[in-house]
Amino acid sequence: MDFKPLGFYFALFVSLIFMGLTYLFFGFYFTEYEGLNIGLLSGSLTTDMPFRSVYFSGNLVISHFYSLLYEYCPGVEWISWLEYFWMLIACGLALHAMSMLLPVEFSIPTKVVVLAMLYLLVFADHQIHLIYTRVAYVICGVSLICLSIFFSDVATIKNKFGWFVLLNLFFAIGTFIRNEAAIACFLLILPFSLIYLKNTKHSLLLLSFPLLIVGGQSLFLATDIKNATNTEFYKQVEPDIEEQYIARGNLVPLSSMKTYRDTVMYQMAEEMTLSDPRLMTPTYLRSLILPEKFMFTDSRQWQRAGKELKDILLQYWYLVLIVLLLNIALFIQYDFHKQKLNWFYYLTFVFSFWVLVIAQTYVDKVNERSWLPYIGLFILSHILLLAKSIQYGIPRKIYPLLAIGMVLLVVHLYHLKTESNRLKENRNFQQQQLQSVKAIARNRVLAVNSSAFDFLFLSNKPFHPFNFSAFKKVYITDGYIIPFLPYYKRYLESECRCDIYAFPSFWKYLKTTQQQVVIVSQSYRLKAIDNYLSEMHQLPLAVREIESFQLEKLRKNYRQENADEFNIYEFDK
Repeated sequence: MDFKPLGFYFALFVSLIFMGLTYLFFGFYFTEYEGLNIGLLSGSLTTDMPFRSVYFSGNLVISHFYSLLYEYCPGVEWISWLEYFWMLIACGLALHAMSMLLPVEFSIPTKVVVLAMLYLLVFADHQIHLIYTRVAYVICGVSLICLSIFFSDVATIKNKFGWFVLLNLFFAIGTFIRNEAAIACFLLILPFSLIYLKNTKHSLLLLSFPLLIVGGQSLFLATDIKNATNTEFYKQVEPDIEEQYIARGNLVPLSSMKTYRDTVMYQMAEEMTLSDPRLMTPTYLRSLILPEKFMFTDSRQWQRAGKELKDILLQYWYLVLIVLLLNIALFIQYDFHKQKLNWFYYLTFVFSFWVLVIAQTYVDKVNERSWLPYIGLFILSHILLLAKSIQYGIPRKIYPLLAIGMVLLVVHLYHLKTESNRLKENRNFQQQQLQSVKAIARNRVLAVNSSAFDFLFLSNKPFHPFNFSAFKKVYITDGYIIPFLPYYKRYLESECRCDIYAFPSFWKYLKTTQQQVVIVSQSYRLKAIDNYLSEMHQLPLAVREIESFQLEKLRKNYRQENADEFNIYEFDK
């Protein structure tokens, strides 16, 4: 099916309208740590020192482009604008593919209604929740799907070679944003391409460049991690140790510690407070990980994975039912019994989705930012396969499935609205928290850690530049590996004129500086740091909590799970 540029431009226009309506009725929100990435790459946290890379938070290559935009054209919140632009292109491509597959007998209003339902089902959620992982999944998955649909033969590639190259480059952008997402999408969409094209040789030709890109970057990352030296502590920790500690909870029990010193080190490691790499070496950190003889043979990890999968399947039961309905509809629409090879490809397609989900949950974890775009692509693929065969008529057996699907779509819309209300309430609360912190720490140095910086980053709105001018400086004292990311490490060392690898040095700087310092942290995390510094480096923090009527009032007025999670401290000089 030939790619039609004018149709694509119209689909972009329709997508832009849909996105605008989504923003109007649901709102757009930063989720998880997207705000942190923007705070770093925009230079908002590293005054007069550009921050060019967030290595293990994705954006491996493209972050340099983002940072240059902030450096030479400040005042614009570039990342969210560009991420929504990538999403607009992906949405336009998918809607264009759908409109091309629908029968020509369909009227324009009918097509728009169908495209609106497809948009709400597959794309709206990822625009409400803005985080680069979702963006990467959508870009990579849609790129691969559209390569198969738009370039179904060699002649089409030759006639529209420029568009073919652009679509491959679009996949590359998604790969640079998040390599793991690109791998997962490639493994999922390959069998889709085989089903759609019914031509193994052409499918492999179409996906050869995406395979080269994702394979090349994966090889680079694996080699880079393997060759990391002690001066690259963050590369030795983030790929594996962080996953074992936080995602898998795969640690020896605390009761196995023999001395108080061992206990203090264990508690610091357990909280992933890894700011002392000369004592908290990768070798020591790995010594706390429970051994596993062979991958996928640990019963305790299977129990954890089973619980996580059960939880997310129950939470998004309506999407699982939609997938089941689409499975049945596709089985009815396609006569797989007469096309045994297609039947094999389809089983591979379904099998690959669930196997990849289970494998990811076991090895790491299953969460909304990866599960929702992945099942969305699975749903999109099914709908496009059904649309391709609709020209031969719709069997009556499918009508009841369509009726149930419409009910589930309404359930999905209800979920989107409920979720957007929750995100709005959370952001309002975080903005109130930020105002309370500003009232105490205005014109002072603000030190935060990973237990308490959501209020600083997730209180911001997409498209609005980050502004931390209320504070004299903002330091992230510990945020897993953040202090060791090369650009941020260089910035902290320029501030304290000290060696960040010597853990007490930055705390000494905060204690002895003439500037007034305010610390925001969860109480248990700061206590673990205090115990560690006192025991291992004979440097007690000597901090006191600052009482705040405003903060206490907020805790009572907002019914939030994390409403009392952090406290505000200052050094007791």
